[in-house]
Amino acid sequence: MHHKTKSILVIVILVGFMAIVAVLVNNLEGEITGAVIKPQCRCIDNSDCDDNNPCTEDICLYADNCKAAVCINDLKSNCQ
Repeated sequence: MHHKTKSILVIVILVGFMAIVAVLVNNLEGEITGAVIKPQCRCIDNSDCDDNNPCTEDICLYADNCKAAVCINDLKSNCQ
């Protein structure tokens, strides 16, 4: 085998190994490294959804489920 072919093979193996480790660390959410990963919630309370618009009602839907939580800013009727 030529040196160029060996070098390419080593690079491909290393990149593949790094990709596998990255996927495992991402999917196991820190269980491999022991890191604590806190989920990022969009909101946990209605006040987290405040858009500073007095003409909207700010609502945090699904606040009890961090992955599903979403902010809604509904327009109030008769607001000017």
